[in-house]
Amino acid sequence: MLVANAKKLWIFVEPHADRVATIYRDAWLAHLEGADLSAYGDSASIHKIAMVCLEQLLSNIDDYRWVESMYAVTSFGFAHGCSSHEALDPIAKLTSAMLALAREHRDDDRDLFVDLAETICRVSMLAGDVTSTLYAATLEHRDKRIRRDAAAAYQRRFETTVKAMARAGAPLRTIAASAAESARGMMGKSSEVAAAAEQSALAMREAASTAAGLIRTIDETRNEVDGAADIAEQAASQATAAVATSENLSQHAESIESILGLIRDIAGQTNLLALNATIEAARAGDAGRGFAVVAQEVKSLANQTARATDDIANKIAAIQAATLETVETNGSIRDTIVAVQGSANRIRDAMERQAQTVTMITSAVDETALAADSMAATIASISSDTDLVTSEIDELNHHYDEVEKQFTALRGSNARFTSEVA
Repeated sequence: MLVANAKKLWIFVEPHADRVATIYRDAWLAHLEGADLSAYGDSASIHKIAMVCLEQLLSNIDDYRWVESMYAVTSFGFAHGCSSHEALDPIAKLTSAMLALAREHRDDDRDLFVDLAETICRVSMLAGDVTSTLYAATLEHRDKRIRRDAAAAYQRRFETTVKAMARAGAPLRTIAASAAESARGMMGKSSEVAAAAEQSALAMREAASTAAGLIRTIDETRNEVDGAADIAEQAASQATAAVATSENLSQHAESIESILGLIRDIAGQTNLLALNATIEAARAGDAGRGFAVVAQEVKSLANQTARATDDIANKIAAIQAATLETVETNGSIRDTIVAVQGSANRIRDAMERQAQTVTMITSAVDETALAADSMAATIASISSDTDLVTSEIDELNHHYDEVEKQFTALRGSNARFTSEVA
């Protein structure tokens, strides 16, 4: 019924379509002030479009083209920023124009006027409902597209951020692994150094023990030298009776030769100890440089002792030869004994200095041993700290793995969230 009445309405309006279309067009243009409508042509072209829309509105209600026309008009208004209220205003203006036109012929045929007015209202209501529905659907589609685009943009930013964090964390994990490996290597080397320091301390203590033995030997040698000096003094007092006491003198000379042999042995041992001390000092590097100088001095004193001993041996040989001579050589023997006394005194003084030097060496060795013990303790502490650092680095790697798992879970949750939002 409405379709037939709408067509009758178009037949009634068509002679006045130009005037009605102008009202319809102007109603739209009032809401499009400042809009760029150049794509629709000039004013005449826009008027023709309004004429077509008017014809479609009234003559093709039962045709899909009517829906297409309504959708085209609604999309036009939406594209140019018109609200749904503004899009309904041209329909209201069109309705008023057609009702005014119908009232102009009311007196001619009142029944026709009533039918026309009813049809105008029904067509206008239908057009308004369709326009409102299309506007609501378009708004919903736009909002959904905006949400989808925003969700996609957020997803891209989120993925970019997560990947950037993963890339930033990867070098940290590599550095942590390298640091752990280096710490383990340093811990191994620290253990080796600690073992070497402990061995060095042991060697130093052995050297100190050897030096203490050397001091005792020097004291014994000094006592022997003192005894030799006493014997020489006795020999000097009995020089006038050299002939009678030549045999005793020969025996004393043999005793002195035995002592000299002992002195040679001591000098040789001293020389050997000095050589060992020099070797240990060389192993100690810069820390043993002073020790090396002292060892060299000990060696020099040992050589002096050996030379003095050889000198004494020569003197004793002369004494032994003198015992075969007569009393006229007694003066020469007495002089030789005096020389022996001087040599003994020098040997005693040298031994005293040697004892002092070895005492200093022993003290230095003890200090070096204490330093080695301290170094071993320090390295042990460093090794313990390094082991703690290694454990903390391993814990850091464990936490990094947990963070990666959380990132994976977060990425999945974010994907579900953006899917629900879109």
